Amino acid sequence: MRWLPLLCAALLSSACVTPVALDAAIRPALPPGERSSEKAGVVCSPDLLGHVERAHPSTLTGFANSYQFELGQPLCNALFKSVESSYRAAVRASTPYYRGEFGRVVQFALQDSSLSIAPRADRTTRVAYALSVVVERYGRDLRLESRNVLSGYGLVDAPRLSDAVVKEVVEDALQQVANETTTLLVARIDGPRVATPRGFDPAAPED
Repeated sequence: MRWLPLLCAALLSSACVTPVALDAAIRPALPPGERSSEKAGVVCSPDLLGHVERAHPSTLTGFANSYQFELGQPLCNALFKSVESSYRAAVRASTPYYRGEFGRVVQFALQDSSLSIAPRADRTTRVAYALSVVVERYGRDLRLESRNVLSGYGLVDAPRLSDAVVKEVVEDALQQVANETTTLLVARIDGPRVATPRGFDPAAPED
């Protein structure tokens, strides 16, 4: 019967996980005044697309719930909108099919994702989320031109823990990464530019 406590703990843990649904429409806050005249292919790595983040159990002392969220699609959507706001056009692709298919290819991979939930002495709960993404730019010939790591961070000391608080913290970090990605891509444009249309609103990414 030594297995019984372990089985009960496992059942309790699985029953107390609260899923958090992230906004799939996060986009860069301020589209640039000019964009590259090129068409860009956007590739999100399989590890990024499939990532599910959970609060580490050791940070949940004193709480009945843990939280988890599917990071992949909301993050890839936000990054796609960053590329779309920086180039004349953007297309989601699992991988470029041939050299010259796109003027530029921007590939994203998840370097790190960490959700932390911990009680504080003043009886608030600190919810923190850190995220870092690898951004690789490839030329028309599919040769690597640059590789950068961009980070986002969200933090809230909440009087009451809820899925809404977790959602706010994570989406703050995603917003930062989307903004930083746009800033990076525009700074690296090395060819002709075109004006961003008035009222420009990035379209929803392709699945």
